[in-house]
Amino acid sequence: MIRLVLLRLSAFVLTLLSASAVLFVTINVLPGSAAKAALGIDATAEAIRRFEALNGLDRPLVVQYLDWLGRILHGDFGTSFQNGVAVGPELLKRLPVTLELATLAFLVANVIAIPLGALAARRHQRAADRSVTFLATILGAVPNFWLATLLVLVFTLRLRWLPPGGFTPFGLNPLMNLKQMIMPALSLGLVSSALLIRIMRASMLEVLSTDYIRTATAKGAGGMVVIFRHALRNALIPYCNVAAVEFGFLFGSVVVIEDIFLLPGVGSFVLVGIINRDYPVLLAGALAITVFVLTVNLLVDIFSAALDPRHVKARHG
Repeated sequence: MIRLVLLRLSAFVLTLLSASAVLFVTINVLPGSAAKAALGIDATAEAIRRFEALNGLDRPLVVQYLDWLGRILHGDFGTSFQNGVAVGPELLKRLPVTLELATLAFLVANVIAIPLGALAARRHQRAADRSVTFLATILGAVPNFWLATLLVLVFTLRLRWLPPGGFTPFGLNPLMNLKQMIMPALSLGLVSSALLIRIMRASMLEVLSTDYIRTATAKGAGGMVVIFRHALRNALIPYCNVAAVEFGFLFGSVVVIEDIFLLPGVGSFVLVGIINRDYPVLLAGALAITVFVLTVNLLVDIFSAALDPRHVKARHG
């Protein structure tokens, strides 16, 4: 276990460094001018040169990257080109909003996927299996922003049950917070459940076809005992690995949903950075998402080892 943790931590650091370099180069070579976006289309050539010199944008890209990386390692995420606000504190302020949204959406997806996937596997090639598979296909084809718009139309404009958007901290007003987060979480979670249903179904089918499950059934174990005591634990190991990636995807796919529901999270912060060509904001947001995804994958790998050490031993040799 200790060897696994050390290996994964080493991979974490190397992957993060590689990802930071790719992010930095990609964002800086995109068409458009950060100086013109900050100063306006009427900015003179001299004003643009002064802006680029002041912010170090006239230096070679490698020098810019190393300088940015050094500041990041000291906790300095830079200052927004648009309003001069320090990016680090603003990102930390917005991070809990996105984390809450991703967590709620992940819970929605798993509450749907685990029982339905297990049911489909248990009723393989029967009506229940076909119905669940059809539902997963439909959910997988629905864009989350379209579903978000539909939810607003139904629950806000027609039924008037839920507020159209905004954010209230949970500690300030828990009920209002949940009311405001229900539709964004459903928009992401329902769509995300499509993949997880398929993964859970496939994982359960593989486990249910093993010898020890057939033996337990032959000894008279009831269907629910076989599912929950024997099959589900092993089926969750590959499922958790895919779910971790999906959790990271949820964290990184909140940009449009946060904008629709006026949530002051990392996604809306990054969206403003994209529109304004605000490099410090874009880099900080993208790096935060990358760190989150890698951290989740690390924790899930360790969790998988705790559930079944043979699984990780076979995987890592």
